[in-house]
Amino acid sequence: MVGAGIFDGDLLVVDRALEAKNDSIVLAVVNGEFTVKRLRKIKNKITLLPENPKHRPIEITDGMDFTVWGVVAHVIHTLK
Repeated sequence: MVGAGIFDGDLLVVDRALEAKNDSIVLAVVNGEFTVKRLRKIKNKITLLPENPKHRPIEITDGMDFTVWGVVAHVIHTLK
């Protein structure tokens, strides 16, 4: 998620009370694995988009175990 300013080792504050909207950065669970991606909703299609060109989008399809666990509200960087 480097394109969104989230780097390896950063701490994320995830708010489970916020509603995940189109283009929100979310902590999601896909088939039992956590991932941080940008949520894209177009009509009935949901895609999780990376902000790093090294990763591929995840298209959510029927039969996948998918949950938005929460919305990323803040990012905390460690100063070195």
